Amino acid sequence: MAIGSKKIPIYLFSLICAVIFIYPLIFTLISSLKDNNEIYNTVFSLPDVWRWSNYKLAFKTAHIDKAVLNSFIYAIAGTCLTLLMGTMASFILSRLSFKFNGALYIYFIMGLMIPVYSLVIPISRLIGSFNGFNNYFVMIVLYATFQLPLTIFLITGFLKGINKEIDESAIMDGCSMPTLLFRILAPLSMPAISTAGILAFFDIYNDLIWNVIMVNDRSMFNISMALMSFVGERGASQMGPTFAGIILTIIPTIIIYLLFQEKVESGLSAGAVKE
Repeated sequence: MAIGSKKIPIYLFSLICAVIFIYPLIFTLISSLKDNNEIYNTVFSLPDVWRWSNYKLAFKTAHIDKAVLNSFIYAIAGTCLTLLMGTMASFILSRLSFKFNGALYIYFIMGLMIPVYSLVIPISRLIGSFNGFNNYFVMIVLYATFQLPLTIFLITGFLKGINKEIDESAIMDGCSMPTLLFRILAPLSMPAISTAGILAFFDIYNDLIWNVIMVNDRSMFNISMALMSFVGERGASQMGPTFAGIILTIIPTIIIYLLFQEKVESGLSAGAVKE
């Protein structure tokens, strides 16, 4: 009984955290079925009329379905590209010894210290110089580039913890460098690669700033840009359809988390326990 009483504060704390984290989702769901007057005047009550038309309006006005597809295109392609480049760069930085190894590693990591807003003007001018606006390929490369410093930081640190005797044994058995990386070291580094991929995917999926600057073609809008479609010329917002759009955009991420829950948790806890 004494043991059970000690767990009561833990259960209470967990319950409070659950309410704090789940309530915004419930509030958004309920608000997606209201009009503006109900949202502002009866915040905590259920809607008088369940306005499912808000979801129809979200599809019609903001084209949420297309925006979600675009966000997945940017996020999946950008994540794959940054993981490919980051894994290869991390392999060179962690397993090979050459004169400027440390300086090159610092050069990549400095990307974590540069504020993204300080690069908006030079990058937009650079992309404008070759007419690269409204281009899927340019957006994917741009997203992958900004995720590269953190990816290299995570994977390089993990690879440095893997014994280099594995490399020597593999090379003695006739293993080439690409085979060593992709068939031996990459599977061993999967916790770090998973962590980097998870962080990159959701950061790209929820991006707003680069989509605002680089894209003005509505057919290429991501979810953040699509949700801005409900703001009128004078700043008035249609809050019901906006909340409906938010629900529609977070459903795919919830499904992805449920499908890859074990990978997410193992990736985020990678390196917490050192054997």
